[in-house]
Amino acid sequence: MTKTLKIIALASVATFLLSACGGSPASDAAAPDASETAKVGFSPLSGLPGGSGGPIAVVKIDNVSPARPQWGISAADLVFVEEVEAGLTRIAAVYNSTLPNKVGPVRSARISDLEIMEQFGTPAFAFSGAQSKFLPLIDQANVINASHGLNGKFYTRETDKNIPHNLTVDLASVVASLTGVSGAKDMGWTFSPAAPAGGSDTKSFSAKWPASRVGAEWDGTNNAWVISLDGEPASDAVTNQPLFAKNIIVQYVNQLEDSGFQDKNGNKTPLIQTVGSGTAVVMRDGQRYEATWSRPMAANPTTYTVGAASYVFAPGQTWVLFVPKTYPVVFDPETSPTPGS
Repeated sequence: MTKTLKIIALASVATFLLSACGGSPASDAAAPDASETAKVGFSPLSGLPGGSGGPIAVVKIDNVSPARPQWGISAADLVFVEEVEAGLTRIAAVYNSTLPNKVGPVRSARISDLEIMEQFGTPAFAFSGAQSKFLPLIDQANVINASHGLNGKFYTRETDKNIPHNLTVDLASVVASLTGVSGAKDMGWTFSPAAPAGGSDTKSFSAKWPASRVGAEWDGTNNAWVISLDGEPASDAVTNQPLFAKNIIVQYVNQLEDSGFQDKNGNKTPLIQTVGSGTAVVMRDGQRYEATWSRPMAANPTTYTVGAASYVFAPGQTWVLFVPKTYPVVFDPETSPTPGS
């Protein structure tokens, strides 16, 4: 096993490919030996087969009712949920182990995206536009511009949703056309199908922003969290399957309510502070753990610690929810106050 990726045990390649084609989440099969791991190249972002050293791409995705079900979210390694204007949320989905040919609906960039992405080097960034005064900041940022404006031939308007909720990107093709896109590198994360001891049984949770809600229920049959958006079960328009997550991280953050940007209606764009440290709740295998997060500089990956030990990720997709400390998060069953309160 290469020193750049700490994987204790992972799902088999065949099982993962079944999942990627629309089946249940990858099962926790026996791990390949070290030589097999090196050949397969597991993603350091999810522990899934493929992606090691390969390109990283981030897509800004709509997260309002007319945009659902979204295309291609189930293929992401990481899914970040961030607040935008008027208390709504949008998604920044990070792809490495798989680059789908249909992802969306692609929407415009926000100031918080730039800091979030810097931990991945120079990822390809697919988005559908931005405020004119924000565009120079994107040009100066450590990203490779994969936007609709510069790469329109790789984007399509789908016919089953209305503008602006119907723009998709052929992520594999646009990334192949670009130069300078970062290869996946060690995040310092460890993956294992075995959950650590000390968690609290958790059936479900719900995080609430002023005009948006993200939750999940534990599904023991599929050994994954089933995502809900605004109280409704979420699915992927490509696979027609539920959105499953192996890990969910509620990361409590400080957030400036006025970043200096605003939407066309005058609603202020918040700025999420993802560099620093704070508390979190990490969830896997129907368990939750009180944790801390740390990211000393923007170029550093975010680390999550439970007690004195690094959080051990379940191999598979992780959702990270950036939740301001004053916002309500409810766990069922509730056994202690939420760390962000």
